Amino acid sequence: MKKNLITVIILAICIINLVFNIILMFVFLPSATKTNKLITDIAAVLDLEIASQTAGDSSFDVSNLSAVQLESDTINLASDGSETSHYVQYELTINLDKTASDYSKVSANIAASNSIIYDTTRNIVAQYTYEQVKDVEVQRKIKEDILISLKETFNTECIYSISFNSWVAQ
Repeated sequence: MKKNLITVIILAICIINLVFNIILMFVFLPSATKTNKLITDIAAVLDLEIASQTAGDSSFDVSNLSAVQLESDTINLASDGSETSHYVQYELTINLDKTASDYSKVSANIAASNSIIYDTTRNIVAQYTYEQVKDVEVQRKIKEDILISLKETFNTECIYSISFNSWVAQ
């Protein structure tokens, strides 16, 4: 009789365990599904981001660049509160994409419009203080701002990038 009673107790515990497992399945399945969907969406966004970065880098041939180098220029920097004046001396190179449809027009315009380029660069760089222009990240931001401004000024995507040949802040 003891063996049958223990068997019945074990059977009852197994049935209770099965009921609890079914309840847990219904409680956690919706949240697990939502979490899985969220993780899938995040992974898809990251894949798109990685794909866009690699596609942009590998699709351009550097031999298609034409460099227009401008003469050295000096710009007064914004006041940092001290009594001393600070300056940046730089040389700017504009890299043009020779495969662009408006390359010949833009390259002629850039060659004839040095004063516009210098003025645009002065307006952007003069906003920063001496301490700011020493920072590499700020220099990258300045390059991006100049690039965007030149693309808007000349109304073209032919301007691929800009670079500073020398950048001396004092």
